[in-house]
Amino acid sequence: MPPRTARSSLVLLSLLLSAGARAEPVLDQLGARIGGYGFRESTAAAPEAGSATGWQACRMNGVGVFAMRDLTSHLFLEGALDTYFVDQSIVPEAAAGYQTPIDRVSGIATVAAGARMFPGALVSPYVQLGVGAEITRVRLPALGMEDTALLPVGFFGVGGQLRLGDRVSFGANLRINAMGYYDDDQFQTELSPSAELSAQAQFALSYRL
Repeated sequence: MPPRTARSSLVLLSLLLSAGARAEPVLDQLGARIGGYGFRESTAAAPEAGSATGWQACRMNGVGVFAMRDLTSHLFLEGALDTYFVDQSIVPEAAAGYQTPIDRVSGIATVAAGARMFPGALVSPYVQLGVGAEITRVRLPALGMEDTALLPVGFFGVGGQLRLGDRVSFGANLRINAMGYYDDDQFQTELSPSAELSAQAQFALSYRL
């Protein structure tokens, strides 16, 4: 190899290595979370509950993982994968006899944009707005009915992170979702989801890379 070519190759290699060393990581935080949500429904169907509106319909528990990317000190993006399932032990209406027992499992993928109020502080509140998709399987064993669907999801939420150290944080948020709901009023004839609001709470641990 001619000396000039060798020197050029070494210079190019040095530039590439230097650029790679200075490159910022693609992700800033990785985390895992647990949570639960329930759909908005009138409690008039249960005489002992009165006629208030609650968030107890189709109660679901779940776990998930997420990643964050900082755009600025205040603005960030989040991508997440979660799985949720109905736990009959947290659906007391079913045991009371006025809701058909349901077996539902969902996988939910979301992306969201968020804004932090006090970046770098011990406690940093934030707001989020996101969209995504849910693939869900619903079964009614007592009626021999089953449905699988791909449904859109949208949400807005508020939350906060508490720094536990230089890299580890504890987080919590409250979201209002617009997502697919299977109303037990139509279970005798069909399984057809409709858009409904649900309230969701999540708790998370994250690690800053």
